[in-house]
Amino acid sequence: MGVSNDPGQQGPPQYYRPGPSSGAYPQYPQNPYPQGWTPGMQPAPYPQQAPDQAGQAGQAPQWNTAGGWGPAPSGGGKVVRPRQVLTGLILLIAATVPFLVMGITTMFLTVDDALLDESGIPRDQLDQAMAQAGITMDQLTQLFRVMGGIFLVLALVYAALAVVAFLGRPGARLTVAILTGVYGLPLLLIMASSLPLFAVLVVAVASAGVVMLYSRPANEWYASRKVGAAQRPA
Repeated sequence: MGVSNDPGQQGPPQYYRPGPSSGAYPQYPQNPYPQGWTPGMQPAPYPQQAPDQAGQAGQAPQWNTAGGWGPAPSGGGKVVRPRQVLTGLILLIAATVPFLVMGITTMFLTVDDALLDESGIPRDQLDQAMAQAGITMDQLTQLFRVMGGIFLVLALVYAALAVVAFLGRPGARLTVAILTGVYGLPLLLIMASSLPLFAVLVVAVASAGVVMLYSRPANEWYASRKVGAAQRPA
């Protein structure tokens, strides 16, 4: 003989604490007979637990590094370019301005007697040096123009690398730092006797720009771009 479904033959109904449970445990079933039971009444089905909007029952909340407990914020937690990167770009561009002006001016320079007299170099020593080297006035002019072109190209390359580093390329940032050290020390040695203040100022401005690019906010921004590029589908 099977078990009867008549609640009268199963003893008094079991009552449970109503209301949802706390934590990750399922909700307790509520009293199926809040108004009492009468013979012949079919047992009422227990209410089912509604799905949790934040996740299924039994799952612990997840931690995200951007906002703490809860789902990750929209946008993937993208880090905004810090102001240190912009400041570094401005300083690096400012350090190239004197060389841009010098290069453009020298490329259109014509060496003549008046220019040599204004240079402050004793004319007899200059004439003797040119005679020993076999250089004429026209050749000296061409030499100055070539040097001006070299200054201009190097300044443009340095400025272009600074812009690329500003756009988030860590390789360009490293190259700018290396070039600052490679060209900064010779510049100080060459201009130490003639223009020491100018050399120190240019190297200091460029070095400050590199420091800005390697500051903590800038490093976090470059790291976030690297992680984002790695997670981007091919």
